[in-house]
Amino acid sequence: MSLIDSIRKLFSAKEGDTRASLSKRVQAAPQDPQSRQKLGIYLLRQGEVVEGLDQLARAAVMYEKDGFAGKAVAVLRQMLKHDPANIDFLKWLIRLLSQEGLTGDAHRELELMIARQGLFPSDDQKIEFLRQAGEALPRSPLPSLYIGDILRSQRKFFEAINELEKAAPWAIASGMVPEFINHLNALIVSSGDEIEILEPCGFLWLRVGKRAEGEALLYLVVEKSRREGHLQGIEEKERVLEAIREGWDAGAAGVTSFADAARKLDETAAPASPPPEPAPPEEPAAPAAGSTVYREEESIVQDALSRLQAKVQEEIGESDPDARYNLGIAYKEMGLLDEAVGEFAMARHKPELFVGASSLLADTLAAKGEFASAIRVLDEVLSAKALSEAEDRDVRYHKAVLLSSDGREEEAKEIFLSIFGEAPQYRDVAARIDRYRE
Repeated sequence: MSLIDSIRKLFSAKEGDTRASLSKRVQAAPQDPQSRQKLGIYLLRQGEVVEGLDQLARAAVMYEKDGFAGKAVAVLRQMLKHDPANIDFLKWLIRLLSQEGLTGDAHRELELMIARQGLFPSDDQKIEFLRQAGEALPRSPLPSLYIGDILRSQRKFFEAINELEKAAPWAIASGMVPEFINHLNALIVSSGDEIEILEPCGFLWLRVGKRAEGEALLYLVVEKSRREGHLQGIEEKERVLEAIREGWDAGAAGVTSFADAARKLDETAAPASPPPEPAPPEEPAAPAAGSTVYREEESIVQDALSRLQAKVQEEIGESDPDARYNLGIAYKEMGLLDEAVGEFAMARHKPELFVGASSLLADTLAAKGEFASAIRVLDEVLSAKALSEAEDRDVRYHKAVLLSSDGREEEAKEIFLSIFGEAPQYRDVAARIDRYRE
């Protein structure tokens, strides 16, 4: 007889056992978990699921109370075979596994639960479960990461960032930085080009030791702020970024914004000393030196950006055109036109995004001065058979605008006249026709 068969025989009801005989044993020794376990198994086999689960639950409580958590885990697994969607049982199992030091098993159970469709009636209940699971797994980043995913799907980005902040130190301690990065990348892509979201994400990269990626993202935030005219505090941001480049460990400081980082820098600064005498104004070579430093910084940032793009490609690939579309918009807003072109080119493979992504691709190519390529993209859209009348008119108008910008006024005029004949009130077509008549 094998070991497994021996265990089954030990905890299974004997062939001659009946409900009455097993119940008498429980009555004779009400604190004996083994008797209750046998009665519970017997009842389950007889189809009396509710009463059987009740007896098994009582047995599991007794095993745990007596210090036999491993046996309680075995009983819980029996219970879950008959009631796999019982969240209380699952929560109990995760707690016991963690208590026994079986963190890996607890993580697997948690991952399986989150992946199951329809287990939780609402996101709020799923979040509540994960918070309770977090109490059972206090040193695990997974509960906070999963909560962050739910909040991200609800576009509650700041709340999602708070969850990632909680998860970061435990991701490092548990060796789960790759998992953390997956969730962080998903948040970055979902947020598009919102610098209020990208800023803390940059510091979260630093928090988990990914300095190059963090520097690259923070640099993009500073450049986008300057480009959009958000100049308040720009010098402070540049000071913080320079300190990070010079080796200041913003990750260890636990900051998630330029403002927090600036305060930390001020706190750790050396005692003030008398200001030095101003140096004589001899700076003929300064522009060249500054230019060299700037080129070096650009090279560093481009290298970091390339690594960041490689990670996005690895995590997202071409399987999520919507994410690629949003990433393309973010790159375009940041002035990263080459990168935006690549993202829009991938996104347009999805039929639902074909027109929108192609339009943005054409705009981006035009911004690079590649008008011929931009117009060729729009011609591909116009040759598609699935365009609605409104979409066809929009794309033709777009093409005419690009032709006009490229100095090809006669070709543009022909399209504008055609649109005017169909819909005289369309956009600014009437005004354009008037200018041609002048």
